Amino acid sequence: MKNRIPIAISIAIVALMLGASVWVWFHIPTGTPVPIHWNIYGQADHYAKGPIGLFMAPAMAALIALLFIAIPVMEPRRLNLARSAAFYRASWIATLLLLATVHMAALYAATHGDIAVGNIVLASVSLLMIVIGNFLGKTRSMFLGGVRTPWTLSSEYSWQRTHSLAGKLFMLAGAAGCIGAITVPLKLDAEIFICAILAAVAISIVMSYVYWRNDPERDAAQ
Repeated sequence: MKNRIPIAISIAIVALMLGASVWVWFHIPTGTPVPIHWNIYGQADHYAKGPIGLFMAPAMAALIALLFIAIPVMEPRRLNLARSAAFYRASWIATLLLLATVHMAALYAATHGDIAVGNIVLASVSLLMIVIGNFLGKTRSMFLGGVRTPWTLSSEYSWQRTHSLAGKLFMLAGAAGCIGAITVPLKLDAEIFICAILAAVAISIVMSYVYWRNDPERDAAQ
């Protein structure tokens, strides 16, 4: 499974994050705290100074990229992963873009003062859920991605039906998060988004069992 384009994009994203960190390194006083975590109200509640604050996110992005590169080697159902390449690559790039967006927002906050980073983070995570949901229905059964339950992993019928449903639910949850980011207070938006994601996961798990029970090939395989 060739991943030259995602690898090239990953290198570009990590390089951009590193370049921005180096630029900020030379433009802020030594010891300036960089926000690395925000509470549900969008307020920065954890800071890091020096190299940790500036280079932790690029290091995480590099490690995540390496993990995605290694997934085809670790996945037992490699053929199915190859058939799910669109989902795999979209999740890969979207995750790195999410980290890059949060990192840039944190650097901006360190150099220009506080901004609505919480809204940016939640909107970015919501967009990630939309991207993932859009490709879920096109995946094939595998161990390292998707809604992995005993029933989806043992029944292609359950896998396909569950992921078609889960994809729609994740996209709805992501859309709710994006709309809420510009229409309601951050705390309420976060609560709505979290509840929507938890509901999507719970419904998908329950329905994976229902679809497995209704698999027309299940009795024949026993």
